Amino acid sequence: MREKSNWIFKVDNLKKTFLTPKRSDTTNLRFKNIIIERGSMTLITGETGIGKTSLLNLMGLMDEMALYHGDDIFFNPVDQPPISYRYMMFEAPERIEHVRYAYFGFMFQQDHLIDAMTGWENVILPYLLRYPKATSSEAIEKAKNIIKACHFEDMLYGLMDRSPATYSGGQRQRTALIRAIIHDPMVIFADEPLASVDQETAKDIINILFQQKEKGKTVIMVVHDTHEYLFNSVSVNKIRLKKQNQK
Repeated sequence: MREKSNWIFKVDNLKKTFLTPKRSDTTNLRFKNIIIERGSMTLITGETGIGKTSLLNLMGLMDEMALYHGDDIFFNPVDQPPISYRYMMFEAPERIEHVRYAYFGFMFQQDHLIDAMTGWENVILPYLLRYPKATSSEAIEKAKNIIKACHFEDMLYGLMDRSPATYSGGQRQRTALIRAIIHDPMVIFADEPLASVDQETAKDIINILFQQKEKGKTVIMVVHDTHEYLFNSVSVNKIRLKKQNQK
């Protein structure tokens, strides 16, 4: 039996260099020796433009490793040896979708709900991608159970039959949260999920994500400095990204 390590992500010395809008100088992003512990709730903080979303997108396989110089990212699931992102992207690209669908759930900064679909159709999509043999009815029942467990019962009275275009900001984020966890992912990535909601909704989101952490999931969140105080009552790890003084 393979021994379980206590880390789930290692980011080893990656660097991205690009021109600023004025094209007169360059901006560097460097992610050096970052370790995410398995089963943790980890907050990624730092000033605007420091690379918080870039780091999240890299770990979530939403950005191209080819754009970065340096070493590698390793993902360490419990059911197979650690996976090298460079190897996967350049030698086994067919594995990328499998890893993303099987292990990861996402809450995006701009919720990315599809307004041409109903709320139900939005939230069940990750479930159907992970479990292709499942029916839509089975996926909706799963979503209903999660909604009830989250105490979002008001969503069950017609809201989810409508387009998200009719939702408030808080309703959109709750829908995005259900979509992120419906397929029971090992890792939940959340990119500033508190940015456009009121304090009550923010607390709901934090509580539900913390419950996921208590179930053994790993939760990785980009959080603006002004929202850090909302986590005072829960146990979290923090990674603060800082500017690199590089030529």
